[in-house]
Amino acid sequence: MNKVEFLIKPVSYLCNLDCTYCFYKKTAAIYKTPSVMSPGVLEKFISAVMEYSAGGHCMFSWQGGEPTLAGLDFYKRVVELQSRYGRSGQVVSNTIQTNGLLLDDKFTEFFKKYRVFVGLSLDGPREIHNVYRKYPSGQGTFNDVMAKARLLEREGVEFNILSTVGEETAKHPEKIYTFLVSSGFHYLQFIPAVDRKSGRMKKSFSVTPETWGDFLCRLFDRWWNNGKPEASVRLFDNFIECLLGLEPGACSFKKRCGEYLVVEHNGDVYPCDFFVNPEFKVGNLLETSFAELVRRVKENFGKLKEEPVKECISCRWNFICNNGCCWFRWVNSGNVSDSDYLCPAYRKFFSYAIDRLRVLADRISSEAN
Repeated sequence: MNKVEFLIKPVSYLCNLDCTYCFYKKTAAIYKTPSVMSPGVLEKFISAVMEYSAGGHCMFSWQGGEPTLAGLDFYKRVVELQSRYGRSGQVVSNTIQTNGLLLDDKFTEFFKKYRVFVGLSLDGPREIHNVYRKYPSGQGTFNDVMAKARLLEREGVEFNILSTVGEETAKHPEKIYTFLVSSGFHYLQFIPAVDRKSGRMKKSFSVTPETWGDFLCRLFDRWWNNGKPEASVRLFDNFIECLLGLEPGACSFKKRCGEYLVVEHNGDVYPCDFFVNPEFKVGNLLETSFAELVRRVKENFGKLKEEPVKECISCRWNFICNNGCCWFRWVNSGNVSDSDYLCPAYRKFFSYAIDRLRVLADRISSEAN
């Protein structure tokens, strides 16, 4: 039984927004004129996945760019092909990460019918969300995104909130968290935005380790709520999983990389969407079997995270970080063997919050027993 997650870019980097911190726009240097994934590539992809994962769990995560630009008919074709090529006993799940702006009643009806889980990008209240998330005209998107969040709620579609955190917005963790929870959103994911220019120079939106560490500590204080958190924060949940001896959900804290494949619109396959460049391309699904593509990812890129990092060997927190995220190791200086750029932030946070995290982990453990 084979289990692997697929992160699919059905329209590559194409998007109806121009967010300041978008890291995926760089792939325009590779894909000059991307389009919607063709019917032939889509069918080859899904048939190969269903065969490879026969008897197992097939996880399809649709991202971009903006994946809804592919259109609703594209996703109707997706579930049709999943049904056609599925095997008895197979479990199939679909998620989509979206800015939400193209959603309408037809999309939400489809999502609800096929239990497509939605990750909606919302960075906080208006004055925070609009700092980075803008239309190409420069206009902020807050009002339109909130309207789509209410549409998802009204139609009973399951979704969580994805908040990307840059250097400016990271200065307001209490305001962001309070707004999201008071707005009725209780499943939250916070993602640090970092990219490099050259050498050790970072792009202007990049959150610094100092700011990210402060953000996490202040967010945790607001979230803690005397040991009775009002919402699920994925990052904190991951840390508790580590304390319980479980494998965390986030790939950045797993022991090794290579648990998902990125599939571009033309069938090109990469090991991580942060590493979509010719150096890390493992093949094309039209030319190579999925078994071989998975093998290449696991045996090459998958091992990078396990390579010892000097700073990590004696670190008391390495049982959580597992040598850090390969992207944040690379972003430090362009060398994936470097230490994690955000390492100082996590050292600060774990020292600050570990006792309270253990309280929650112990409570979960005792309730399970």
